[in-house]
Amino acid sequence: MLVPPGHKDLIPAIGYIRVSMMLEEKISPDIQRASIMDLARRRGYLIVDWVTDLDVSGRTFQRKIMKVIADVESGKARAILVWKYSRFGRNRTGNQLNLARVEKAGGELISATEEIDARTAVGKLTRGVLFELAAFESDRAGEQWSEAFQNRLARGLPPLGNAQFGYVRRGRVRHPLHHDRTLVAPEDGPERYEPDHASGTAGLFVQCYDRWIAERNFTRLAEWLNSMGARTTTGGKWRPDELKKVMDRGFAAGLIAVHHRDCRCDKPSTCRSKEYHPGAHEPLISPETWESYRKYRKISSSLPIRARRAVYPFSKLLKCGYCASTMYPQKVQHSGTRGWICSSVSRKKFYDAPQCGTRFVTMDSVELAVQQVLVEWLPQIEAGAALAAVGVPAAPMEDETAPILRRELERINRALERQTSLLIEEVIPVETYQPVRDRLQREKDEVLAQLAEIEEPVEPIDPMGCVPVIEGLVQEWDSLPADRLRNILAEVIDHVEVFRQDPATAWIVVHSVWGEQRRRDLPGRYSKWKEPEMIA
Repeated sequence: MLVPPGHKDLIPAIGYIRVSMMLEEKISPDIQRASIMDLARRRGYLIVDWVTDLDVSGRTFQRKIMKVIADVESGKARAILVWKYSRFGRNRTGNQLNLARVEKAGGELISATEEIDARTAVGKLTRGVLFELAAFESDRAGEQWSEAFQNRLARGLPPLGNAQFGYVRRGRVRHPLHHDRTLVAPEDGPERYEPDHASGTAGLFVQCYDRWIAERNFTRLAEWLNSMGARTTTGGKWRPDELKKVMDRGFAAGLIAVHHRDCRCDKPSTCRSKEYHPGAHEPLISPETWESYRKYRKISSSLPIRARRAVYPFSKLLKCGYCASTMYPQKVQHSGTRGWICSSVSRKKFYDAPQCGTRFVTMDSVELAVQQVLVEWLPQIEAGAALAAVGVPAAPMEDETAPILRRELERINRALERQTSLLIEEVIPVETYQPVRDRLQREKDEVLAQLAEIEEPVEPIDPMGCVPVIEGLVQEWDSLPADRLRNILAEVIDHVEVFRQDPATAWIVVHSVWGEQRRRDLPGRYSKWKEPEMIA
């Protein structure tokens, strides 16, 4: 029965439309809108807002539906109208959790083409079956996609078939109706990626790696690339973050980066846990260049953001030897002397935290002491002295360790699912759920880190490989800018501990990346330089 055109007795509702990325699900938004409007007229709902998710998968709830749920909880609407229940979502856990939020707030979810009374036992059962069918279809499509993914990976092709900067895709042509799809072109041979020397982007891509290894600054590199007229595969200008992602993929090195198989996060496209597979395309850069890039990227990414554009050569490298806090630059007001001070002083000021002490040391004295340590290391390393030998590497883990860790990962994932189910069923409150979830997530991160170490063991650093770096530091110290000097120092120095016992007694301990420690006394008001000592 149609409801007369009076808003007084109508139930406020929000119409939600979702169009999936799956080909068979691309139902026109107009069709969904017409069905929802017809439902509203027949059952007396007033649609106060329309929310549309275009080309979005129902397997995740990181979409506009979360705003719709929040509007129901705030009282803006009392119902969510969808074309089918599958439009709400295709994730079992997400469906239960978010539907429970809607119903707890006094709202309801109604399908325009699957009209059932979810207030009855039979209605709830029917709705649950429909949700399960939606999840099953999603799982089935996911398995088919996974098979296609693995097939392309085995053939050495990018699983998603994306355009790659510096390369031309052969064997495929643009779809005449869909700009984001391609068709097989048998006349052009099998699908493959060839270096794009004709446009010059292949050569520019090679220079990107050389320039970054020399400067280690993605901002300047992106500006240079834009000034050369190069554009992204979508035709836009390069941004530092986008250029970083493209270079980290290793496609120019003949590799294909995919999400790590043991990582169970729900953000594979942005997750940093990657594994590399050999590609069928011709590499543009040498394996040595790629390894150098990865080495320096690891050093750079471990630095705090502010330290990557350091104003001082030892930013974030100096640590208090007493409390392990980072040393921060400070200028003495009456004398203008610049030095380093333990950050616990500022913590005491702002957070009422325990204070370690001033531990002030001048910048000049620290720089001079570190330079002298570097000069002392050079002949000892080249001579192969025992003091410069590489530390004994950790014993390799046994072969059965990886399966044990994978079983542990499965246990943690099951525990997370179980805790989520208890929360949905209101067996436990949110206050109990959150600490357990956080603890399980920390355990999961630790297991994933151990798995990564097994598959990509860290090789002990050979001090002989640091000799050219140390020589360059000693020769070019005064001519290098602070941020460049900071990045090069990080290649040979892990950190420097600062000690000050009293105004006359201070020293530093320089920790090298290959495991050696060297002490050097700093001049105090009444002290003199002493011979360097080795830390046992």
